[in-house]
Amino acid sequence: MNKTFTLFIICICLGFQTLAQQRKLTGTIKDRSDGMPLPGATILNLSTKETGIASSTGGYTLSANSGDKLQISYTGYRTAIITLSANQQDLHVNLDSDVSELSEVVITSALGIKRQAREMGSSAQLVSSSELNQGKTVNPLAGLASKVAGLRINMNDATSGKTEPLIQIRLRGSRSFNDAKNNPIYVVDGVPVPDIGRLNPNDIESITVLKGANAAALYGSEGVNGALMITTKKGAAGPGTINFSNSTLFSKAFLLPPAQNKFGQGQNGVYSPTQYESWGPAFDGTMKDLGLPLPDGSQPQAFYGAPSKDNRMDMFNTGSTIQNDLSFSGGDDKSTYFLSMQRVDINGVIPGDKSSRTGARFNGTRKFGKLNTSYNFNYIFSKRNTTPDGPWYNLYIQPANLDVAGLRNWKDENSAAHPLNYYTDATGAKNPFFLMDNNRNMSDLQTINGKIELDYEFTPWFSAVYRAGLYSTADETRTTTNKLASSSGNRNVNGSVYDGSNNFRRFNNDLMLNFKKQFGKFSTRLLLGQNVRMDNTKVTEIGSTNLLLPDLFNPGSRTGELGGLARIVKYRSLGSYGEFTAGYNNYLFLTVTGRNDMVSVLSKENQSYFYPGVSSSFVFTDAIPALKGKSFLSFGKVFASFNKTGNVTLDPYTLNNAYSQTNGFPFGSLVGYTPGLINPNPNIKPEFVKSFEAGLQLGFFDNRLNVEAAYVYSDSDGQIFEALTSSATGYNNTIVNSGRLTNSIIELSLNGDIVRNKDFRWNMGFNFTYINNKVKTLFAGLDEFRMFRQSYAVIGQSYPLLRVSDYAKYDGQVIVNKDGNTTTVADNTDLGTMVPPYQMGLSTRLDYKGFSVSAQFDSRLGGWLYSEVVPRMYTAGTHPATIAYDRQPFIFPNSVINTGTAKDPIYVKNTSVYSKGDKAFWDAQGKVQRNTAAKSDFLKLRELNINYTLPASLLKGQKVIKQASIGVVGTNLFIIRHKDNKFGDPESLYNQTDGYLSFRQIPPVRTFGFQLNVTL
Repeated sequence: MNKTFTLFIICICLGFQTLAQQRKLTGTIKDRSDGMPLPGATILNLSTKETGIASSTGGYTLSANSGDKLQISYTGYRTAIITLSANQQDLHVNLDSDVSELSEVVITSALGIKRQAREMGSSAQLVSSSELNQGKTVNPLAGLASKVAGLRINMNDATSGKTEPLIQIRLRGSRSFNDAKNNPIYVVDGVPVPDIGRLNPNDIESITVLKGANAAALYGSEGVNGALMITTKKGAAGPGTINFSNSTLFSKAFLLPPAQNKFGQGQNGVYSPTQYESWGPAFDGTMKDLGLPLPDGSQPQAFYGAPSKDNRMDMFNTGSTIQNDLSFSGGDDKSTYFLSMQRVDINGVIPGDKSSRTGARFNGTRKFGKLNTSYNFNYIFSKRNTTPDGPWYNLYIQPANLDVAGLRNWKDENSAAHPLNYYTDATGAKNPFFLMDNNRNMSDLQTINGKIELDYEFTPWFSAVYRAGLYSTADETRTTTNKLASSSGNRNVNGSVYDGSNNFRRFNNDLMLNFKKQFGKFSTRLLLGQNVRMDNTKVTEIGSTNLLLPDLFNPGSRTGELGGLARIVKYRSLGSYGEFTAGYNNYLFLTVTGRNDMVSVLSKENQSYFYPGVSSSFVFTDAIPALKGKSFLSFGKVFASFNKTGNVTLDPYTLNNAYSQTNGFPFGSLVGYTPGLINPNPNIKPEFVKSFEAGLQLGFFDNRLNVEAAYVYSDSDGQIFEALTSSATGYNNTIVNSGRLTNSIIELSLNGDIVRNKDFRWNMGFNFTYINNKVKTLFAGLDEFRMFRQSYAVIGQSYPLLRVSDYAKYDGQVIVNKDGNTTTVADNTDLGTMVPPYQMGLSTRLDYKGFSVSAQFDSRLGGWLYSEVVPRMYTAGTHPATIAYDRQPFIFPNSVINTGTAKDPIYVKNTSVYSKGDKAFWDAQGKVQRNTAAKSDFLKLRELNINYTLPASLLKGQKVIKQASIGVVGTNLFIIRHKDNKFGDPESLYNQTDGYLSFRQIPPVRTFGFQLNVTL
């Protein structure tokens, strides 16, 4: 027993000795050359596997014992290993920069393969998680705006965009006349997916932007527009880490088109209580009747005076976006895990519009000897309830003195805001709050995305990778319009309901064989692979447009027949590809690629096609002895590439001649079918895009300043599009291979530290892009082709071209007739491209101790836009131009009159013929499209982020919180537009168009709020 007791005492003493040796180590990790902190640097206790992360001040905390070995590492610096001495409480580490390591930056290339950036023969840019989430966006694509040369982001409003704007993204312009087919491919952890708009941005470790077909050659047709390679976060060896973050942002609508506030409702200068157009008398500050008497006999009245503010703003709420994220990560030497959960709640600026998103992700890896496995699973459930197009635009045409805030009370049957009592029964000027509540679009969308990857190393020079990915969405939708019965046909609203189900599933399968071998100074790598993609879509919809009862949205409670549709779509593709890379002495590289695709949307004779590519890079600072190790020019590389890529922009079954049932054809109740009106040309072949790129990368002053410049030329020939054809053929249109579109692009990127010392660091980045998209040929001798409304493709002109109607002029002066009216000439004025050819982004970040300030500026110049809102405002008398002459007759500025004959005109300066300035005159001015077009130039502060990281000393003495930060964030805080643009935000466009503003859009918003981040 004494022996047992003695052994127990010894164990207790040893335990106390261990506790005495273990301590909470604190310190800093900084750059040796200038004393600057290295935020994000890691310090790993090799004995316990515990990891510490340096804060923005370089501070860290870590548990350690005497004699423990600590490994300190940071990208671009030499790793240090330090043994902790006895009684040491603080450890301050200074790391040495490693210039050679900076030149070994690893990026995610095509097929998710990690490659050294020095090997790449084409442009690629890495966007880190912190850069992506600077504006706390819920859509990761929005976080890329103005941060990558050659990349353009537009915010597009659509039915689902009232709370979460849709994103249009273009890399290096357009290669196809089919605008919907100009999107880059999205690849998440090596698996192509059709959409990443709902992917949690906080789950993303980085996005590598592979620009153009050259960088994404192995993806074939899908990669012809470039690729976004998304790498999600993974765990790391060491103790588990828990991270929680919150961002709460508020949004306000702004940039409404200006409206006049001098004249009110009526016609021809006479007040009318039931007229919504503003052609009445000038405001006089009196009370006037508004509308007809209410059911209780009372007569509503309104103050007939100029408002002190823009009453239209009372229609919009203050929106909010609350984003909460929680993640767990960790691992050991054989496996890692990353688990995240997210909740997003959005209330839009349109009353009643809201959406939510709940998501979870699990990423894992596991090693089994020579077999490396990785797997992930992502589930997202999104709910949306928004109003469809229209409720807000009618405010643009209603009187300035209208009490918009009072219209919210529309459910009160005795209120003047009730739709049966509204002051006007015009169909285009209803109570917007009634429309918002009465018309709803709802969606419950479930998204599942996952992959499994097996990587087996048979020998040191041969390995095989099998990767299978699944992307699946199930969208249950409901669209409703509540019934409102009225004896007035204009006030009556037919109730309707449509229930829909849209299910999509994509299975993507890759098998890759990798061979690598070193022969002295020569390195070789061969990749052979095959890809199988299978898409399945099923859409069903059923509903009725004649419901019997209000508030009962049941298709069975109706009159008439049910409406609906059912559609099943399948797409298949098989791709075989190869890539061979040879390198010499790690500074000269040559890569050859080839791919053959077979796609189900082409006829059997044309569905198989092959295309090659070649690229090269040369790191001359490593090859030339005189340049090695020089501080001034620390890195230099030239690169070039050429690629020919097949591109198929057809949807499934486009080449099938579909027949539809026609009632009463051929006669009576017999069932008849008629063919479609588009000729399904079976000889259609792929478009082929030839791309050439050459560029230069330079690093100066130990990579403190980095410069990249590139020139790109692409030639898209054999465009697939619908062309007009003679109706004598039995068709109105035919699908053709015709048309040629070229792109000449210049890109420049600069990034560097302007100031860098012990306590302060100021970094700036700048990117510039010039894009010249030109139409070379069209179909069957055509010189021009109308793409969408005022958007044209014209041979020899930039694409897309804005062509508008304008005044009939003589020597630049407007011609007026004897009545003072102008003449409009249709489609006679080419203004310029609707895509800004000059695009610039400027980023800046200042770090001072625990504070950081980051800002992102965006500018686009040289483009044009067209507004569909303005003509309606002219007609309604709400546009400011309609009061320019106080609604009195005037001499049209810079005008001439014809004093001769129609055959032999003689134009002289107009000094005597007056234009009436009434509704008919100004309505005609609104139809002159030149009056509704403007330059789309802008400069905006896109993002501003101010953050403070709590110092490590403040967190000392507790074991729960490792790091914490708080901050404020804002987006779209200011914008400077061209003086002629009074219409809206030039990048907030309609329905995936270029340079087109619609009355259906809600105004853009600016956001501001706060953020919190805690690491445990």
